[in-house]
Amino acid sequence: MLRSDLRLALVTGLGAGFGLLSPMGFGYYIPLTTAAVLTSSYGNSLNLSIQRMLGSVLGVIVLMIFSRDLQMPLALALGLALATVRFLGGALGLQVGYKVAGNIVIMGWLVHGAGETSWGTARLFWTAIGIALSLWATRTIWPSKSIPNLHQALATMVNALSEEFSLEADRLEQDAPARLSMSLRRQRRQALLKQINAIRGQRESAQLELGVDPEHHPLHELWSELDLLCSQLLSVLDGLRGLPAPIQSPAVIKALHRQEAEVLHQLITLLNTLAGELRKLSLGDKQTLNLDTLSHLNRNLDAASGHLVSSLEKDTLQDHETQAIAAARMRQIVLRASLIDHAASALRNCKPGMASSTPVTGSRPDP
Repeated sequence: MLRSDLRLALVTGLGAGFGLLSPMGFGYYIPLTTAAVLTSSYGNSLNLSIQRMLGSVLGVIVLMIFSRDLQMPLALALGLALATVRFLGGALGLQVGYKVAGNIVIMGWLVHGAGETSWGTARLFWTAIGIALSLWATRTIWPSKSIPNLHQALATMVNALSEEFSLEADRLEQDAPARLSMSLRRQRRQALLKQINAIRGQRESAQLELGVDPEHHPLHELWSELDLLCSQLLSVLDGLRGLPAPIQSPAVIKALHRQEAEVLHQLITLLNTLAGELRKLSLGDKQTLNLDTLSHLNRNLDAASGHLVSSLEKDTLQDHETQAIAAARMRQIVLRASLIDHAASALRNCKPGMASSTPVTGSRPDP
């Protein structure tokens, strides 16, 4: 038996006990509600809860109008009431809620005809209690690990990219660096692609926890930003490893490679910090990234990247020693510096997205 099944049995039993002990009538609608809306994910439970609540309100309103305010034969009035429920349910986009509304109309009219007002009010009250109990249970009793697991996977991916860039920084600082073999480059690239694809698969289950309209949830925006960032950094790695090993001569080129390594070190520090922040995220108190720390590191990265571009344009390309370098090698030197600057800009462009997509799993920020 799954934990979600045990949770459903536990919550339904508690709801039934509370309803029976309550002096207010019709308490059995609590377990009926929890059995209908409590699922394995918060998002599905929230969607079913909204459907059931809207359907219940719709059913009670239609029942009041047709059973008391309209004088017509029972068969005709009941048929028109059910048709109205179906029409309004479709207009509201109810997929299952209209069935609840129809049930309320029939039960209220035929079974509770003498006191449909008190019965309808009591049913709405107990339905709301059952919904609140169900949503509370999805967050506190064996909550889904989809979102924390996704954050851990994203952190692992960011760390893996950091390690790859660390290798590139080491090569730029070596006096006689060697180029990675084709098979090793392919192997490392496939490992990163496998991680990215696994993360995208995990996002599907994690999005079920985001509730209604998950595409506009802050966490969805954060995951999209990180997915784009990882893809861009992987492209930069492919470009860097497609170039020949750097040659540390003349001196101005060696100095340029040292500056490139410095940019990569700043990039690595930022990536490792981002991975650490992702691992700290939880469904409890820690639901936001430490944007102050990330902003400070991002400024350091921007400064190093700007210095690299300035040095390339004003020093390297204008130095008389570089005039003797073959055009093909010079293009490779410029391309390497451009790729490293692009990696820095990818993080720079991702930062506003992370700032605007503050991860909140329990509720959304006020607009």
